[in-house]
Amino acid sequence: MNHFDRWNARCAGVLALVLMAAACSEGGAEPAKPEAAPRAPITTVAEAPPAPQAAVRVVDGETLEPISRAVVVVAGERIQVDGDAVATLVPRERARLRVSARGYGTRVVLVNFRRRLVQRVELWNPAFQWPIYGATPARTQAHPRIKLRPPFRTAWTRDLGSLLEFPAVVWNGVAYVNNLRGWLRALSMKNGRLLWQTRVGTRMASSPGIDPKRGVLVTTSMSPGYVKVVSMKTGRVKQQFYTGLAEPSPIIRDGIAYLGATNGNVYALDLDRRRPSWIFHGGAKITGSPAVVGNRLFIGDYAGRVFALNARTGALIWKGSAGTRVYGTVAVSGGRVFAPSVFSGLSALSAHSGRLLWRIPVGAYLYSSPAVYRSHVYFGAYTGLVYCASAASGRVLWTRPAGGHVSGAVEVVSGLVYAASFGDRITAWDWRSGRTVWSFPHGRYVAVSGNGARLLIHGSHRIWAVVHRRNHGN
Repeated sequence: MNHFDRWNARCAGVLALVLMAAACSEGGAEPAKPEAAPRAPITTVAEAPPAPQAAVRVVDGETLEPISRAVVVVAGERIQVDGDAVATLVPRERARLRVSARGYGTRVVLVNFRRRLVQRVELWNPAFQWPIYGATPARTQAHPRIKLRPPFRTAWTRDLGSLLEFPAVVWNGVAYVNNLRGWLRALSMKNGRLLWQTRVGTRMASSPGIDPKRGVLVTTSMSPGYVKVVSMKTGRVKQQFYTGLAEPSPIIRDGIAYLGATNGNVYALDLDRRRPSWIFHGGAKITGSPAVVGNRLFIGDYAGRVFALNARTGALIWKGSAGTRVYGTVAVSGGRVFAPSVFSGLSALSAHSGRLLWRIPVGAYLYSSPAVYRSHVYFGAYTGLVYCASAASGRVLWTRPAGGHVSGAVEVVSGLVYAASFGDRITAWDWRSGRTVWSFPHGRYVAVSGNGARLLIHGSHRIWAVVHRRNHGN
């Protein structure tokens, strides 16, 4: 018997105790004894049925496993779930529940117990989400917790109508993705169902940034040049800032959205005060997304410069050189800033001072944003190769053909290095040996994103959600 069967058996019974009237039988007549007075009739008494109870079962939103340490708060009452992850409470027609658990986010949900006495509430572990382009604020392009690996099977697929240059971001069971024509869509991670869509520009090449605390997405556009703040729940535009044309994918921390623009400015936009907190005037076009580590923001520009700025004030800390134009996004790890230059190759700069540590020229265009994983750095180029190098020394450890020019970011998930190419292919290699582990006959720019239950594979205009082949429950 499963958890719900046991609970329904507990809640279903309404017991009634009935006392039956007793009759006295008379024996033979005894004329000497007076006739007994008649007894008062005994009526049937039934116990009042117990008051009905409602149940809230709390489960992991990705695995659907019960969360035994969850807490449900309703009308000021705090209820700890039992061993079946079930909280019992007196039902109301509608109830506002605040549900939380250690290691998970908190959800506030409105439920209708008139429709169902047993409700299920899903919570998600933030560590298994993908809330930002580059997977981490340092833009390492390596997800630290997702463990999904091939062999895969397709759970669902959806055509998004136009070029997907940047991947979806994922939060609490929903994928948010932009296409080149400026449509922002919210898709269910379970089945790919379209939850909402809104047009936030006419030309876009970025991923939205997520601010879960405020329940908003922040988007940039190359046309008409407005940064828009969009409700995660409805897709409604709540506010906007004019920055001019902007390609970078925003990063949001403590209510501040950081991004660059083609006018050479770096913006820190205060989402609560609805105005810039600061603006840094770099002077050359910026297309790469900022990386934030501690109190430092790192970004490159078309003059070949890499800046380290104070994230609170926008003050310049140092300025280094990647050689020539920086188109892609820098990655920061192990005290180094890895900057991809279109014409100069990949450079490693000191995150402390901006001093050049090493450089790998590749003799072809380098647009690809690098990934950093276990003291290795990975990047692709228009040579058609993906490179693995030592993050400390810059020594190239292996190269592998990707089937065409590599323009999008290289990414690492569960020890596999993913890259898409203009040859309409995605390939995954073992991070250490470079052995080919998996390939997919579609791809163009950035290959993957996802969450703990599903990876999202990105083609030129279509997304595939895949799970491990043995996983039949999700």
